[in-house]
Amino acid sequence: MISCGSENNIEEAYIEDLSTLKTTSSGQVIGFKHKNNSLAWFGIPYAEPPVDELRWRSPVAKKFEKEIIKATAFSDICFQNRSFVDYSQDEGKYIGSEDCLYLNIHSPKNLDEDSKLPVMLWIHGGGNTTGAGSGYDFSKLASEQELIVITINYRLGPFGWFYHPSLIETSSSKEDKSGNYGLLDQILALKWVKNNIKQFGGNPNNVTIFGESAGGHNVFSLISSKLAKGLFHRAISQSGSTRTTSIEDASNYVDDEKNPGWPTSSREIVNNLLLTSNDVRDLYEAKILQESMNNSNLKNYLQSLSSSEIFDTYEEAIVAGMFNVPRIIADGYVLPKEGMKFRRGQFNKVPTMLGTNRDEMKLFYALDDEYVYSLSTFLIYVKDKERYDLENEYASNNWKIGGVDQPARKLKKSGNLDIYTYRFDWDEEPKYLWMDFSQIFGAAHGFEIPFITGNFDYFGFEKYIINDANRQAALELSNSMMSYWAEFAYAGNPGKGRKKDLVNWQPWQNGPGKNKSIILDSSNDKGIFMSESELFYTDELQRLAEDNRIKDLQTRCKYIENLKESGNQSNFSIKECKKL
Repeated sequence: MISCGSENNIEEAYIEDLSTLKTTSSGQVIGFKHKNNSLAWFGIPYAEPPVDELRWRSPVAKKFEKEIIKATAFSDICFQNRSFVDYSQDEGKYIGSEDCLYLNIHSPKNLDEDSKLPVMLWIHGGGNTTGAGSGYDFSKLASEQELIVITINYRLGPFGWFYHPSLIETSSSKEDKSGNYGLLDQILALKWVKNNIKQFGGNPNNVTIFGESAGGHNVFSLISSKLAKGLFHRAISQSGSTRTTSIEDASNYVDDEKNPGWPTSSREIVNNLLLTSNDVRDLYEAKILQESMNNSNLKNYLQSLSSSEIFDTYEEAIVAGMFNVPRIIADGYVLPKEGMKFRRGQFNKVPTMLGTNRDEMKLFYALDDEYVYSLSTFLIYVKDKERYDLENEYASNNWKIGGVDQPARKLKKSGNLDIYTYRFDWDEEPKYLWMDFSQIFGAAHGFEIPFITGNFDYFGFEKYIINDANRQAALELSNSMMSYWAEFAYAGNPGKGRKKDLVNWQPWQNGPGKNKSIILDSSNDKGIFMSESELFYTDELQRLAEDNRIKDLQTRCKYIENLKESGNQSNFSIKECKKL
């Protein structure tokens, strides 16, 4: 048998169960009996390894393996920076492999090909530079709600998104020319699901994509991509974004007079690679050499480099292993040149759920020494509580506008009547020593995920957010959220949940005084209820200008600039800001 699991993965392989033997386009696969009364298949290859000539190329579907694939351990994760999440026991600055295009399947027991259960495909977060499908256990959601839940790996960072002329001009494939390789991986995984999920008891005509953070961003990208049409039938974006990167930003030199690129654009990265390899003395010579190389030679040079050599050219991670690299490229083929505008008839119109957490940014502030003193990851002292809460308020509202309210308004206006939005408000974390985690984290980024999986595992954070005092109420909220998510997968409408016993989650209605979002909180606090509240960029800008809690002009101007960078097209400003 061929084992697709990695010996470096922390979780050991499970014992295969002959009753789980299935035939797929990748070959015969055998899984195992998993916890929570479920079955699982880990590490099924859906694409050929994207290495050598296939690096920075559209993924190629996995050829049929003659030997049985032992799908009892996770595959390698995609190559990435090491972070506080221990995906691997490998030592060193980087972890994972470029050979990483695998998926994992959770299902209830006692299924056959006629079961036709809804399928949910999870797209992990991590800034599109870190993360892995193996970081999430959906066995409870699958078993209790009778769903097939799939998690996937996709190429990350510069291996997932890289737009350079030497790669574009040496292929006739429009997919190869797009630079959106990570997104193309996700599309190929959806094609694998369409062709194979019936063997696992799933319905290929009822597939829900759902993802958080970068995963939510990717959900919006798939909604916007014509290449994904018909591959999914519902979509859930949790704390997502609709930002895109232009071709110019992704590829041009930073000193381009007309359209300067990012410091991490492909041409700048090649300059740094040439400089690091001692082929040139400085960046000026690197640029001359790069311009003199023909496209074929430059492509071969780039594909010959090791994973570490490429990653070494990028600056240190910003937070949690993530770093700044062009991604979600508006190439004009995989994604519209104009970005994610959701114009009528120009996107995949499916029932869509959108949401954010009330205190999104507190997770990042709690990991940033600008805002906290930390003795370890979870021994935290907030330096300035007033500033901490104020910056979170505006930045998290900004996230809600860009990730929920603005796209909901656009989607609704463009003819999608099935839009459902939420805000996650649970903030009942305990106190520990001098730390009040309800204030430090609150309803932080990603904290809704353990409520949806139902097992409360969240990269170690669960030890500091769940205790005996809040556990029962948290479980009740978790059961409600799993029920809503499952009903949405079944019917395209979360309604009153699977058992029809919850608050009726009504669709978003454009206009003042109409229902907008459901608030998700525990019965120990405000519970679950519908809200008419919505946010607009212009209102937030006006509120910033008048907020007397902000004492210095530089901070006020920084908040205003952050709002504009997030998608506001208004020219609203403060005269004094223009002088800074």
